[in-house]
Amino acid sequence: MNRPKSGCLLFRRWAASLAFVCALGAGCATIPKGQYGVKEIEWVGAKQLDGKAVESCLVTRERESVNIMLGISSPSCGEPPFDTSPPTIDLWTLPWTDWPIFDPAIFDVERERIERWYRARGYYDARVTDVKTFVDNKPVDPEECKGEGSQCELKLVVKLKEGKATYIERVEIKTDTPLPEKLMTRLREAIELRKGHKIDEYHYEADKERLEQLLLEASYARSKVSGRVLVDRDRRTAYVEYQLEPGPPCVFGTLKVEGQLEDVPVQLILDAADIPTGKPYDQEELDDAQRAIFALNVFSSVRLERRGEGKVVDLVAIVQRGRNVTLSAGVGMMSGTMVRPTSALVQTVPQWDVHLSGTYENRNFLGGLRRLRIEERPRLIWREQFPGGREKDPNPGNILNIRFEQPSTFERRTKLVVAATWDVGPDPYASFDRHDVQVKVGVERPFFKHKLLGRFAVAHDLFEITWQPEEIEMGYSSYRFPYLEQQVIVDLRDDPQRPRFGAYFSLLLQESARIAGYGTWNFFRVIPDARVYLPLPLSIVLAARFTLGANFVSDQEGLKDQVSARLGPQNYRLRGGGAGSNRGFLAGRLGSSLLGGTRQWEGSVELRVPVGGDFGIVFFGDVGDVSDTVGQTNVPGVPAIPLPTFQFRQINFATGLGLRYFSVLGAIRLDAGWRIPGLQRIGSAEDDGVTLGLAPSAVHFTIGEAF
Repeated sequence: MNRPKSGCLLFRRWAASLAFVCALGAGCATIPKGQYGVKEIEWVGAKQLDGKAVESCLVTRERESVNIMLGISSPSCGEPPFDTSPPTIDLWTLPWTDWPIFDPAIFDVERERIERWYRARGYYDARVTDVKTFVDNKPVDPEECKGEGSQCELKLVVKLKEGKATYIERVEIKTDTPLPEKLMTRLREAIELRKGHKIDEYHYEADKERLEQLLLEASYARSKVSGRVLVDRDRRTAYVEYQLEPGPPCVFGTLKVEGQLEDVPVQLILDAADIPTGKPYDQEELDDAQRAIFALNVFSSVRLERRGEGKVVDLVAIVQRGRNVTLSAGVGMMSGTMVRPTSALVQTVPQWDVHLSGTYENRNFLGGLRRLRIEERPRLIWREQFPGGREKDPNPGNILNIRFEQPSTFERRTKLVVAATWDVGPDPYASFDRHDVQVKVGVERPFFKHKLLGRFAVAHDLFEITWQPEEIEMGYSSYRFPYLEQQVIVDLRDDPQRPRFGAYFSLLLQESARIAGYGTWNFFRVIPDARVYLPLPLSIVLAARFTLGANFVSDQEGLKDQVSARLGPQNYRLRGGGAGSNRGFLAGRLGSSLLGGTRQWEGSVELRVPVGGDFGIVFFGDVGDVSDTVGQTNVPGVPAIPLPTFQFRQINFATGLGLRYFSVLGAIRLDAGWRIPGLQRIGSAEDDGVTLGLAPSAVHFTIGEAF
């Protein structure tokens, strides 16, 4: 009779395997003979401030371990908060993690560093009263370890007497030159240290930088900010004074370019910067010019420096040339979302692929900083959402992407963009194969210091069905679709990749008309999108999104397929569900059907909880619906009932949980959404996904945040 292996036997085998791996690899980290390794530091008496925040400024630290941390990162030396650290659950220590070594001589110096750190926080009476060392809870002499292994794993107990904090009694701003009252009001409001606050060197230095920045933005380019702090240690009060030397209001002078230029025309750099001589100096204008030069995509670094003296500020752009031509090749996978250079929207699709990728990019094509990028992507495609469909043979396909950009078209900041995509293979939403050729020619320009982006384009989509099974349902036809496109984006986020605060708004318009018999539909599309991001304690972010979509289709010509005549072109029908939509549904399954609809609304709320620097957990709720204005309920035995324009009562509520890993490619995410029974559209209760627990659900694996 087979007997289960005991826990001790399994542990011994696991330990032996681990030892074997260490022997084959770089080896397990060990404590040098005769020395102690720091296993743990206990801070006794650290009540007002956090011991981990102190430890981050020391050479002597605990040995690092794998942990779960509620927050973006562990405490960083000199960076707030100083009174708390993220809740942490230590799991295990990897055997190859280096051991920090305890050196009594070094720690004698660090005792002074601890007291100095406390004084920087306003605790001028703080003292380290005692330091004890233990091994297995027994006191030891830290000078030399007589044993080995666990006998040399040291625990430090540092006893502190913090004393009382020093509070600010008065804050003043003094200037040797009178300033406008509105500016003085802004300067006073910008100061973080106020009467009644604890004095802290970090916030004091940050206030000086903030005051100087406001003066620079108000055209005082020669400004200097200094200050002093007078402390009454007996009364534990502080007087803070900021001294301003604004100098005269300044104007922009000339702009010169220095550095590695090679074949880059200087005039194009000057046009991109777009700083007119004689205009009042503005630091934000200078930062915007630096971003615009870097956006030419030919420099690895760009720095703008102020030169000269007096009221006229001359500028020098110091640039470092990047590589002109790059070739790259790789292997990848597309799962759940598809981005094309001709599309203004990210498309959520119910298919996945494994592909090869070859890319050629020239950042100075034919001179003049023209940029040409060509990507070839042969694919093996599964007609299911990842990871489904593996039991079936994949379908071959290919995508060819071409994008050309020319800066300074018509005027200095306007860029000409020509993009084309040729997609051959199975359609993402149906069982036929097609050729899809999309071409777009347009211009785009940033405004208001790159916070607003405007786009206008003329586009054409040639969609040709090459094969379809005989039993395919009506609703799909080949077409020619010329259209105009306009898009306005307002981006007020603090970080586009991982926003913590701000808002994002966009409005997309597309129009098509049959001109002289060419084209298939009269078509108008409008899609507004709004997103907000609010920071919460412990680096948690509350994110919300609401979007609408409406297609107006009329006057089709040359189509026998009445479904296509009503719904419009296949690529431009509204669909929902998937990784970038309602995550309780598979891609395309939200609302009407895979055929698509003409009205759409969606809303999402996420609670984004960071777990350490590179990982995160997301709790989300998604609602929304896709409908056809003359569709039906799809309930067997029930007569067709025309639907209203927007189905706001059909909320299709889903809630779920997501995991994030923040890589150089973006947020790699895994989301699982559950459809809540009783809160769904009529006729959508069928299981078109998977069932996790008691409710129908869907699982999504892709790259990039949902919004």
